[in-house]
Amino acid sequence: MSTSAQRAQRNALDRQRPAVAGGTPVRDTMLAFARPQLGVEEEQAVIAVLRSGWLGTGPRTEAFEQRFAAYVGTTHAVGVASCTAGLCLALRALRIGPGDEVITSPMTFPATVNAILHVGARPVFADILPDLLTLDPSAVRAAVTPKTRAVIAVHLAGWPCCMDELRAVTAAHGLALVEDAAHAIGARYKGRSAGALGDAAAFSFYPTKNMTTGEGGMVTTNRDGDVAQMRRERLHGIDLDATHRTGTEYTHWEAVSIGWKFNMTDIAAAIGLAQFEKLPGFLDRRRELDARYRTRLGALDGVRPQLGPDGAETAGHLFPVLLDRAALRIDRDAVLQALLAENIGVGVHFRALPLHRFFREVVGTPPEAVPVAADASERVLSLPLYPGMTDADHDDVLEGLTRILEFYRS
Repeated sequence: MSTSAQRAQRNALDRQRPAVAGGTPVRDTMLAFARPQLGVEEEQAVIAVLRSGWLGTGPRTEAFEQRFAAYVGTTHAVGVASCTAGLCLALRALRIGPGDEVITSPMTFPATVNAILHVGARPVFADILPDLLTLDPSAVRAAVTPKTRAVIAVHLAGWPCCMDELRAVTAAHGLALVEDAAHAIGARYKGRSAGALGDAAAFSFYPTKNMTTGEGGMVTTNRDGDVAQMRRERLHGIDLDATHRTGTEYTHWEAVSIGWKFNMTDIAAAIGLAQFEKLPGFLDRRRELDARYRTRLGALDGVRPQLGPDGAETAGHLFPVLLDRAALRIDRDAVLQALLAENIGVGVHFRALPLHRFFREVVGTPPEAVPVAADASERVLSLPLYPGMTDADHDDVLEGLTRILEFYRS
């Protein structure tokens, strides 16, 4: 064999070998796992707020709330400091407290369960559906006790839960149904938006979400009687916030209940209003990348994407995949490291909360009590997905993952 032929053969082998096994990374620079999409519009919106002299909860927060309620299709929206704050306020407005049980998914961020604990209730974990990774309605039904007062349905990665089935369970037992919609801005279920499918919902505007306010959240509801309490408790329980105390005559305010510093600022709301103009384009690109992943991964052994329920449309927030451990010689964590070696950012959504020491000790649920979630916790990883990704970036992710799975195939 000639020297040039040998060199070509070595180059071909090098392209087939993952970087962790001595190959050349598919990328020269790291591809971020997620990244907010911000531009001059957000800058100008913030500058306008700074120049207005009103930085806290004010007219822009009210405008953002009205815009968000109209988008989701609810009567009310309440701007808050985070999705966690929104969940706490929603649970309190639904009269959930000490002695009550709230059923939720173990496959979620700690915020979901922390909100239950913060209002004094007891979290109860119900297992998930194997391919959807969201609450299994039959497991929820089996977890109901005389102390159960609510279910928090966690919409995962942009896919809504099986809401018809969950609503049937909650209606049969007289329970409240709350949506943790942190991942679900833009998700739809049987023609309705996430956030309008339960008694109340909480959204997140964290920097990597489908739209951002830097930090912040929103509660949506059609329950007219709960809104005044949420607005009051988001700002220390006072009956008249500063927004409504301006004018020619001074009006005294009064603290009428317990409360927290959970309010949204006009700076955050201004960013949110600017992001709203871009949200349709963001969602289109996310769904395009989601579909592109599904098409290309369909021919790849050893991995399958998370699925959604019938009648649902994903918001394309994340792209989790499940590895087939029997088809590979390495485990999920080794695949994560191999992708990082290819200069591809990765995530895990999620390791079930009973696998975390705090929740295992406080809630008292062992991992074996939620076997589907425990198994998925060892097989799930999330691939990069955000509007700023190019097709070339997307190709790099697919090439890197393909190279790793084929090299380490059993």
